[in-house]
Amino acid sequence: MRPGARGTLWWRALAWVALATVFTATHWPNLQLDLPMRGSDKVLHAVAFMMLALVWWPTGFIRSVPLFALAAAAWSILDEALQALPIVHRHAGVEDAVANLCGILIATLVIIAMRQDPRAPGHAVRALSWRMVIDRPQAWMACAASSALGAMAGGVILVTAQSMLRQPIKPMHSALIGATLGIAVALHATIVVLMRSMEARVRAQRCCTTCGAPGVHGPACAGCGALVPEATWITPISRSLGGVPDRHWVRVGLVPVGIAGVVLVMIMGASIALSIRRDPVLQPYLGPEVDPGMRLVLDAVALAVAASVGLWWSRRAAQRIRARESFECLACGHDLRGAQRESGVGCCSECAEPFRADPVGAARQEG
Repeated sequence: MRPGARGTLWWRALAWVALATVFTATHWPNLQLDLPMRGSDKVLHAVAFMMLALVWWPTGFIRSVPLFALAAAAWSILDEALQALPIVHRHAGVEDAVANLCGILIATLVIIAMRQDPRAPGHAVRALSWRMVIDRPQAWMACAASSALGAMAGGVILVTAQSMLRQPIKPMHSALIGATLGIAVALHATIVVLMRSMEARVRAQRCCTTCGAPGVHGPACAGCGALVPEATWITPISRSLGGVPDRHWVRVGLVPVGIAGVVLVMIMGASIALSIRRDPVLQPYLGPEVDPGMRLVLDAVALAVAASVGLWWSRRAAQRIRARESFECLACGHDLRGAQRESGVGCCSECAEPFRADPVGAARQEG
């Protein structure tokens, strides 16, 4: 069985369960919730459809991000429209539909930001590691346990902080936000640990990136015949910023953060002008204020847009730096145009750091 086949089936089953849960919650007749704040239902709508989209994307039914976003948006609008049926006894509102679309937009930005560059070092190993991780029940149980602990810790921490600061936010609302943040942090940390452990195992056993069979010691896998470039087994130097040395932290780390901050300030300025946020100075000139729940959703969209722009800028900068690896050692800066290489793989003559190079591109540069 191909690595990840069983895990993909489990994930698809989880996606269908999530879809049924959200559909049931949005169409339960005469559902009444004791909401802690005006407009809190908008937050629930956005979170529900954001999580639904994030669960459905790894199923692989739709591999194009724009097409997936359009399909998810169409489903969110249909879901809201069906609530207008008399048999459901629910209210279909424009603001609820907008909240659904905001959740889809945030999920789409997260998907774009987290997508791996196929040309980045170690992409094939990371892809195989992910397929092997989701194949293991232990990984699913670890993610479930960490999510539960993260939800409890996040809710308790935010409720405690809210009570100490005496903020006018009800405890239930704080617990909901804290639990959501806690799940996100704990789940991300657990997946990172599992992925790093699996990547080390794949490299140590030299597993085929197509079939997962260990013991590949040649240009092709003995089991499935798939080509496995020697560059697959090169372990990059310690790089914490986009796969490039830490000395590029200003270009890859600090500059994108500044750009994200500028984008966020511009969006917040536009929100004030559109009366999404209330400014006491401009209050006589603005229209009615958006309710707090919807404003929280729009603020989350603003943060997602700013973060995705910063991450996109960082990845583009890292990609340009990695492109120089064909003629400059990223570890020491030594000129590699005279270094010997075989099938685009060689070692720096100064620091012995392995490097990858496109044979055609490197020959063009040397010429």
